[in-house]
Amino acid sequence: MPLCQNGNCTLREAVIISSVLTKSSIPLMHSCAAMLKIAEMEYSGASSVFLHTLIAKKYALPYRVIDAIVHHFLRFSLDRREVPLLWYQCLLIFVENYKNDISDEQKDALRSLMKVHRHEKVSPVIISHLLY
Repeated sequence: MPLCQNGNCTLREAVIISSVLTKSSIPLMHSCAAMLKIAEMEYSGASSVFLHTLIAKKYALPYRVIDAIVHHFLRFSLDRREVPLLWYQCLLIFVENYKNDISDEQKDALRSLMKVHRHEKVSPVIISHLLY
C-alpha cells in the first residue's frame, strides 16, 4: 500500500514486487482489502500492475470489492487523457475473470467507457466479454 500511496513506485519496482505476489499465497481477506484500497486510490501505473496481479489470482470477491474496482475504472469516464495499455490490460483481466459477477448496469457503464477510451486491439475484446 505505501508504494501505491506515495506515487513514487516505478513500474519496474511494481513488476518485481508483483512477480513475488504472483508466486505467494495471500489470504482472501488481505487481497480483498488491498484491492479495495488500490481501487480507491489515485491512478498510477504501479497501482494498475498490483491490481492486475491480484485480479489474476481469481479470488471469489465480495460484491463490495467488485463494485470498487468497477468504479475505479469508471472514474476515467470524465478523464479525457490517454490511458496507458496497462490500464486496458487490467480492465481486460477484470472483465474476463468477473464478468458473471458484474451487474448489467455496470456492464453498460463499462461499455460506454470503452467509447471514451478506446484501444484498437484491447477494447473490442473487453466489449465482447461484457456482452456475453
